[in-house]
Formats: sequence, structure tokens, C-alpha cells
Amino acid sequence: MNPLPSVSGLSWEDYDLVSRLKNNDKTAFSEIYFKYWENFFDSSYSFLRDEELAKDVLHDVFLDIWRIRHKLEIRYSIKAYLSVCIKNKCIFVLKERKKVEMLNIDSFDIMTSEYDQLALKDIEFQLNHVLKNKLTKKSRTIFELNRNEDLTYKEIAGRMNLSVKSVEYHMSKVLSLLKKSILIITTSILFF
Repeated sequence: MNPLPSVSGLSWEDYDLVSRLKNNDKTAFSEIYFKYWENFFDSSYSFLRDEELAKDVLHDVFLDIWRIRHKLEIRYSIKAYLSVCIKNKCIFVLKERKKVEMLNIDSFDIMTSEYDQLALKDIEFQLNHVLKNKLTKKSRTIFELNRNEDLTYKEIAGRMNLSVKSVEYHMSKVLSLLKKSILIITTSILFF
């Protein structure tokens, strides 16, 4: 009988697959890919509402896993790990395309464990921290009026007695900061 892995929460099957993957076993990678691709495609597609985009997200996440296979540290389960990576990638893609409100991530329902929920809360906390502590009051107000009250740049400019260019500048600054923060958070989850 094989000894159980020393990492808490990781099943023997996942431990075996990760160990083989770290040793460049393409068969292990294929097993992971085919075991989870369809389920995560359905979830990604239902969130992104774009078949090609959903495929691209999955392709990128699996490609990243292959690239970092030697450093891969999965502590709970492959499914939970993929869930967090794919969710973060979907959020990043949507933020880039400005299709959803910032921090409105409750509707994405592929989380599979208590650990995933904690990771999600950590991400939300970190992004809220950025919004509250790294923005000027004016930038934060402009961002909140745009995202929370759905005001256009012109409407914000009128309400705050600013030029539209000034509002564009502040929004550009905020979105750039959030983009960098999301990239850092996503990378830290991918390499945890």
C-alpha cells in the first residue's frame, strides 16, 4: 500500500498526478486536462458568455500549469487549485474588457472547497484595500460613481465640476492600478 501524501487535504490520486507532472509526465498533464476541462469550460462559458474567450482562459491556465510544473505546489486538490486559477483569470479578463462591475464576483459559482472561499475573500480584501488606501479621494469617488452608480464620464464631470478629460485621467489611473493589483494577486494564487 502506498503511503499517504504528507500534504494535508491532498488525495492520493492528486498527489500522484502532481508528482508525475513535476517529473515532466505528459500523460499526467493530459489526465488532469481531460478530467477537468469540460466542467471548467461550462463554468467559464456561463460566466464569460463567450465560447472562444472561455476556451482561451482554460488554455492559458493549463498552459501556465505546464510552464510552472516543476514549482507547482498544490495543497488541497487539483480541482480547487484550478478553480481558483480559472476564476481569477476570468475576473481578470472581464475587468480588462470592462464587462462587469469591479469586485462583483459572487455570481461565479465554480468554487469547490472552503479553501477556495477563503482565497476569494482574500482577493476581495486585497482589492478593497487597494481601492481604499492607494487611491486619492477624488479618484476613488470617480471610480465609485462610474462603477457603483453607473454614471458616464460626462455625468461624473458635471456632478464633480471637472472636465471629461480629468475624469478619464482618474479612471485610467484607477484601472491601471487595479489591473496591476489583480495581476499580482492572480500570480500569487497561481504560485501559492
